[in-house]
Amino acid sequence: MKVNCPCCSAQVPAANFNLETGWAKCEGCQELFALAQVVPGFVAPGSQAGRPVPRPFNARELVERAKDELLIHVPAEGMRAATCGLLGFATVWLAFITFWTAGALGIFGPDEPDAANWVFASFSIPFWLIGFGMLVGVVWKARGTKSVRIDRDGMRTHLRCLAWARSRYVPIDRVQHARKYEPQVKSDGPPPNGAEIVYWAGSFVLPADSEEEAWWLIAEINDFVKATGTA
Repeated sequence: MKVNCPCCSAQVPAANFNLETGWAKCEGCQELFALAQVVPGFVAPGSQAGRPVPRPFNARELVERAKDELLIHVPAEGMRAATCGLLGFATVWLAFITFWTAGALGIFGPDEPDAANWVFASFSIPFWLIGFGMLVGVVWKARGTKSVRIDRDGMRTHLRCLAWARSRYVPIDRVQHARKYEPQVKSDGPPPNGAEIVYWAGSFVLPADSEEEAWWLIAEINDFVKATGTA
């Protein structure tokens, strides 16, 4: 479980957690702190839960909850303004690389391309990969979906985009909690919103359109895990 001490910021091992009482102890500074301070949405079984987090009116995620099952589905974004902008940039990028590669091969000249032309043209391969990578990103944003199903036995995640699909199953004893998603690589723009489901040796991120939607998902997941007695 990736939890840092709120006092000294040292990482606290999972052996120092008590999920029943909701407290943890830092080995570095010997400080005792509540897990609710560092795990948003966490409620200890022995404590009284507060008011439920309401669903934001513009939430994209679809949540279906039964007594023994929680299903969360994230539909595709579709062609939003940012996606259309990325598509336009990728088109211009690939058009320029096509023209440059054709010139490097000497297609516009009278002679057949020789070995030197092929070597010179090979320098464009990384730029081709970048261009196709942008196109893959556009397709994923427009058609990619995510879903997760949690029950008393385990958690199954699904990724799907067009004909490609991938599924992963995690036993319930390895599922830990949900928290606010914090990307490991920081960028200059605003940080992405999302809920990160942490399990042993990994995590699964559910993107959100707003911070309120992310907190709502975190509360729903942690409350279900607590209610089913898996935490």
